[in-house]
Amino acid sequence: MLIKQSNLENGIRLITEEMSYANSVSIGFWIKIGSRHETNRLQGITHFMEHLFFKGTVQRSAKQIAEELETVGGSLNAFTSREYTCIYARVLKDDIDLATELLSDMILNSCFKDDDIKKEKNVVCEEIMMYEDTPDEIIHDIFTQKVWDGHPLGRAILGTKESVCNYNREDIINHYHSFFLAENIVISAAGNLAHEKLEERLNLLLSKVTLRKETKKLQSEPDFIPVKHTKFKDTEQMHLCLGTKGLHQNSDDLYSLMVFNNLLGGGISSRLFQSIREDMGLAYSIYSYLTVFSDAGLFVIYSGTGPKNAAKILDEIYSQIKCLSSKEISLTELERSKNQLKGNILLNMESVSHRMSRLGRNMITYGRIITAEEVTNKLIKVSMDDVYKLTEILNNFDKYSLVTVGPNDIK
Repeated sequence: MLIKQSNLENGIRLITEEMSYANSVSIGFWIKIGSRHETNRLQGITHFMEHLFFKGTVQRSAKQIAEELETVGGSLNAFTSREYTCIYARVLKDDIDLATELLSDMILNSCFKDDDIKKEKNVVCEEIMMYEDTPDEIIHDIFTQKVWDGHPLGRAILGTKESVCNYNREDIINHYHSFFLAENIVISAAGNLAHEKLEERLNLLLSKVTLRKETKKLQSEPDFIPVKHTKFKDTEQMHLCLGTKGLHQNSDDLYSLMVFNNLLGGGISSRLFQSIREDMGLAYSIYSYLTVFSDAGLFVIYSGTGPKNAAKILDEIYSQIKCLSSKEISLTELERSKNQLKGNILLNMESVSHRMSRLGRNMITYGRIITAEEVTNKLIKVSMDDVYKLTEILNNFDKYSLVTVGPNDIK
């Protein structure tokens, strides 16, 4: 396996991992544009634009886009995050030219027709309503909105029904041209491919992408707001998110926090799972997670349970965090957490799609490749003292926020 990097003639970055034994190729076009780059009026427009990439180009209808890769057994998809957007495909190795040409056509030649915009507004509004009807998903957006209230990072990626209904074709085209520049694009690919051949092909397909640079105003870091908020909803379960300020992507302590998070609620051997689900039988779902961005982060614990158990679960969460802060972590427990994280990373590397995603995220986020070996080495070096240093901060419960979705407030 060989990782190669180069720049296309217009400055677009290309990063590949050649895997000669693979039967497939995964390729992704990554654009540094996400929901945090939107104005308040245009909330959700990046996600909406992602939808429109599938609605037809100058030379392909929406149906042709949907059928072209599936006809050869491939797949095509996309997603929008708060800081970037990706359109990607996976195909058999002999169909890489087809996938490359299709993706290039979608991002360069989409029509953004008024009729398609009108229809897709209904589709996205249905997506928003579906999401709002799923309390174990919407609660995470509500939490982010409340703790980063007023900051673009706190907005929902989908936007609101009001914002989606209000923007027009001119808004979409202006948004597209503001960010769809060579310096904002990374193309990553992994599988049975030849870097030089792919580079030559992309130079022809993407020659009209401009090298023009835009000076974008940097956003300030969001302030974390400790709040208690309840969204009343007629559900059988009470859903809760308890969290506090985390770390940004370049923090020296990020790997220590990953180990701590895994100890507390990262898997079925974690303290929260073992105590709340296995020992006390209070919940089916209980876990903790990290949200990490370029300049901010969150540390969050989620659980879904019967309303009568919610207060007990909160007490147990606080108790487990206090235990970890009281230097009650065994060396065996620490090593198990680090090995679990290491194993997950290395097991994922067996997938060409995961390797493609890793390359693309690294380049669009950090501007360089962070190898699996580099990550695992940093995890291995995390010491007990590193974790305890973090627990002293995370033990300050006055700095936590609590958001619930359910039939009543937590007493």
